[in-house]
Amino acid sequence: MYSIIQKIYEKNNKILKEGLKKVLSGEDVSSLTVAIKEFTDILGKELFSEIAKQLDEIIFEDNKKKKQYEPVRFQEKSLITKNGKTKFERRYYQDKETGEYVYLTDAVLGIEKGERIDKKVKSEVIERANDQSYNKSGKMVVPGLEISATTVMRNVRKNEWDMEIEERKEEDKIKAKNIYIQVDEDHIKERNKKGCTISKIVTIYTRKRTLTKPDRIDEVQQVRKELVDKFTFSGLYKDNQKLWEDVAYYIDCTYKKDEIENIFIMGDGASYIKAGVEWIDKAVFVLDLFHLEKYINHLNYDEYLKNKLQEAIDQYDPISTENIMNEAIKKIKQEIKEDEQLGRNTKRLKNRLKKIQNTKTYLMNQWSGIEAHDKYKDKLTGCCQEGQVHHTLSERMSTDAKVWCEEGIDEMSQLRAFTQNGGNIYQKIIDISTQEKRNKKIEALEKRIKKKAEKKLFGTVGVSIPTLAGARDELYYELKNIWYGKAV
Repeated sequence: MYSIIQKIYEKNNKILKEGLKKVLSGEDVSSLTVAIKEFTDILGKELFSEIAKQLDEIIFEDNKKKKQYEPVRFQEKSLITKNGKTKFERRYYQDKETGEYVYLTDAVLGIEKGERIDKKVKSEVIERANDQSYNKSGKMVVPGLEISATTVMRNVRKNEWDMEIEERKEEDKIKAKNIYIQVDEDHIKERNKKGCTISKIVTIYTRKRTLTKPDRIDEVQQVRKELVDKFTFSGLYKDNQKLWEDVAYYIDCTYKKDEIENIFIMGDGASYIKAGVEWIDKAVFVLDLFHLEKYINHLNYDEYLKNKLQEAIDQYDPISTENIMNEAIKKIKQEIKEDEQLGRNTKRLKNRLKKIQNTKTYLMNQWSGIEAHDKYKDKLTGCCQEGQVHHTLSERMSTDAKVWCEEGIDEMSQLRAFTQNGGNIYQKIIDISTQEKRNKKIEALEKRIKKKAEKKLFGTVGVSIPTLAGARDELYYELKNIWYGKAV
């Protein structure tokens, strides 16, 4: 192994020499550090390529393999790694029993069919795409090498970013008397479609915690709060039943059922939100005060009626609320009638009438959600879902009029929720790869090789670098010893 490094060094040491010359001639030390980085990238690429080629030879000479596979031809493989783009040749085999064709070296190295980017680079690209455009993400992971926006997009969409929910042991489940479920959506512009597509977001938590001073951001003066035991679901969720099944399953796996007294579902009162009461045991719908205030503000044109409406709602008086809305509607109709008699344009008043009628309908339909604020006033924490929508969806997907396809909206929504829940992108990619394992014969061969290769690939630390003569043969025999379990 060390002789191979020596070989690569002697081949590329001009890079280091030039960097050193620049520093000694008065340039900044960065001239040398840049040269070292360039050299180590080359070292990484060429070392990987050499190991892959030698490993291919070892596989070719394995007697057990010869009984199963027939070599067909050599084929070059290129792979983008953290060191850059590397290339190597390996044999293409045919299974003598099934007739299937396979690259055994790829299987041993964990390279999937058609894979052009290694999984670590892929995970870092996706992590960046989670926060910025596909185009920018592809330019920032591998120095000097640009991964196309289309490739980044395909890798985001190739994987399903749903969070694996495992049932906790009973002693590990969370004790909580009250559970809060905030539900809302973001309106995202879809390509080749009029209007917007809705991406839904559900946030589950047990309480709000005020951040202590060391945890707060210095630039932010107001008191900050965080949601405790927070978990997020997001996506198109065209099937509302699937949404609430996922939420119900998560609660069932995570919380002690006997400890739960109330589950508060908070939102704007959309039918799919209120449907959660039917799916979640002990659930109560609570109207989000942000949306309630928005409808009250529809009476901003008449301060007197608005104040009366606010007072009626604060007293949780549905009869007075309805009467006030009827009075507002009556006044607008009277204004329209008078203006029509005078030949004036009544379009603005008719629009206002429609808005006020809708406001009345909304308030009456959501009255149980309004009354819940009175009934459970000592238990409610207030709804902050607008902030969750912005943080999870809007800042990546709907700010600056971004345009998406439907699949992209769903996958990115899931990815944003996945990372907020603490999901590990690299591990997720590995898990997906494991689920799609190659056929059993290759998998068995891969396990046997890896078990032996784990013992000692790079030799003993501190061994001096040998001479260049016979460098390739030395690596070959070292790998061969590992293959047959002869390495110490």
